[in-house]
Amino acid sequence: MPEPSGILEEMTIDDLRELAPNVAVIPLGSTEPHGPALPLGTDTFQTDVLAKRATRLARERGARVVCYPTLPITLNNNCRKFPFACRVGVRTFMSMLTDIIEQAYADGVRRVLILNGHGGNNETVGALMRDLAARDDVPFVCVTSGGMASPEASAMIEHPSEHGGEREASYQMYVRPDLVRHDKLADNPRGQATLPSLRNPAVQFVRPWHAHVPVSAGGEQRKASAEKGKAIIESAAANIATLLVELSEAPESADFPY
Repeated sequence: MPEPSGILEEMTIDDLRELAPNVAVIPLGSTEPHGPALPLGTDTFQTDVLAKRATRLARERGARVVCYPTLPITLNNNCRKFPFACRVGVRTFMSMLTDIIEQAYADGVRRVLILNGHGGNNETVGALMRDLAARDDVPFVCVTSGGMASPEASAMIEHPSEHGGEREASYQMYVRPDLVRHDKLADNPRGQATLPSLRNPAVQFVRPWHAHVPVSAGGEQRKASAEKGKAIIESAAANIATLLVELSEAPESADFPY
């Protein structure tokens, strides 16, 4: 019989008992508009591929890791003026993740990697980790994203964008080319705060996405390619796999990770 894949929805209960995972990956996607050229599932599709690829690579190296199903609906309050920007409340989201993490701990998981594929989740995931840090009956939790790719792979993107630009178009050309509308690829407009002080990166606020990216995607997309998407995802997956192996192999310690 083949070794358990580590992909939770693919395994049987016997597979799980054989694997006895001590590390879990919780991938976070999103369902939200990404402009005329890209599907609403952009964040979910790319995060799902990245999480599963990293898990399979880590399993090949002996890591006792299990990858949970990618959550397709997370936080999108700043997209609420676009149609079908699916979202739950901030408190609901934190409670849901806490429940999942608590259940993983009850099943023997002692380290959790949240793989966040949606920028709108960043602050809340950070608050969640701060909240869990006050407890002793939960796993160690860390978070990362597709930013784990090497500098060389990331440098392939010629026109960086926060949402729906060349990088995300490249991801989709690699993972779901059937859903990319190539005739709609464009240099989409991006709004800017009228107050100069609010343009300072040291000042943070929740940007209304309908004003910041009026067509729901911003920046130049026309340099995107499947080759760029593959290079970045494969590089990130390899580095995330190394993290998973290290988390799985590290001995138990009251002061982990120190």
